[in-house]
Amino acid sequence: MKKRTILLIAFFLILISFTTFIFATEEGKTSDSKISETEEALDAAEAENTADSELIEKSQNQISTYGKIIETGEVKEVVTGTVKDKVQPVVVEITEGDYIGEEFSTDYVLTYDIEGKILAYELDVGDNVSVEIVEDDEGNATATVLDVVRAPYIFGLFALFLLSILLVGGKKGIKAILGLLFTILLVYFIMIRGIFQGANAIRTAVIAAALIIIGTFIIIGSGINKKILTAALGTLGGVLSAGIISLIFNHMAKMTGACEDAIQLSINMTTMNFNFRDLLFAGIIVSALGACMDVGMSIASSLDEIKMKNPDITWKELLKSGMNIGRDVIGTMTNTLILAYVGSSLTLILLFMACEMNIYEILNKETIAEEIIPAIAGSIGVVFTVPITSLVYSILNKDKVIYEKTAKNKIDGKRSLKI
Repeated sequence: MKKRTILLIAFFLILISFTTFIFATEEGKTSDSKISETEEALDAAEAENTADSELIEKSQNQISTYGKIIETGEVKEVVTGTVKDKVQPVVVEITEGDYIGEEFSTDYVLTYDIEGKILAYELDVGDNVSVEIVEDDEGNATATVLDVVRAPYIFGLFALFLLSILLVGGKKGIKAILGLLFTILLVYFIMIRGIFQGANAIRTAVIAAALIIIGTFIIIGSGINKKILTAALGTLGGVLSAGIISLIFNHMAKMTGACEDAIQLSINMTTMNFNFRDLLFAGIIVSALGACMDVGMSIASSLDEIKMKNPDITWKELLKSGMNIGRDVIGTMTNTLILAYVGSSLTLILLFMACEMNIYEILNKETIAEEIIPAIAGSIGVVFTVPITSLVYSILNKDKVIYEKTAKNKIDGKRSLKI
């Protein structure tokens, strides 16, 4: 068992080192032209807004806080020049900060766009909202309701998710929750925090993915055995395949990774300068990881069950069985990835079509390509996970030795699991 553990860790370290070397070499080739077109656009936009920002800071003091709606009015239409807005009069009570307990009357703007085609939900009494309070030089304060506070509903949905796992999964559901929490902690503290503090996004994503694979499978499988080792190696192979393929095609398609939201948020950044191309790759790694883990464990678990029921099966037959099982899994898992990515871009696709753009023009849009390339690359990773997992398990089981969960024989008073 110790030997397998050492081999597993060594294999992962070798793959991580090799992958990091490749990516570092690729990064070095482009380091001489470090300021890309996207970065130049961001710098220009930031410089353009600097003067206005300084003027606002001199004349006003802005405070971000939270409040609760205590009174609402009927929606009305307000015309400002050529712009028509639908607004809702509300009274908000501040619940945090220096103005706690104070009430402000304000108008909540429901209109998102100039023509009023997209409207926000009307506020109800009791809604928790985010509020911006502006103080002028004379000490007068005015409040503006920015948006509804949604974090509590997200936490509630997550709690319902955990409860569902416990009710359906039972004791194994507890392991699943532990694995999920382990993944969340690694993604936040290693990948997100690491990249935020300046670590290379590609290297950090690969390391985080490897740790998630090892830790999650060990938690779910209660230790390291041939099944867990197979699932881990198969998953890592599939994820790296997806990452390398996406990296190649992102380079060929000259993807910058800077969508409109990223550009707008980057204008307000003064000390951070992320590499959006590397972030695009890191996102693909994380997105493909879950599907590849699912396929890897499904095939490894199925082959392990076959081996337990038929210990005399040859490694070639195991490989064939694994491929047959994988072919059935591929059909559903690739659909899952494609539909997930397409679903996230559905609104944009419809809006582009409404602008009378044909499918070729839509595909040329980077915001759409950023969804399509990861979807296809992730699906390729799932496909490659099947043969890698099947081959690894069949090689590890070339002999006809199996291990059962409970011992059926005793030798010299000791329990033996090997038969």
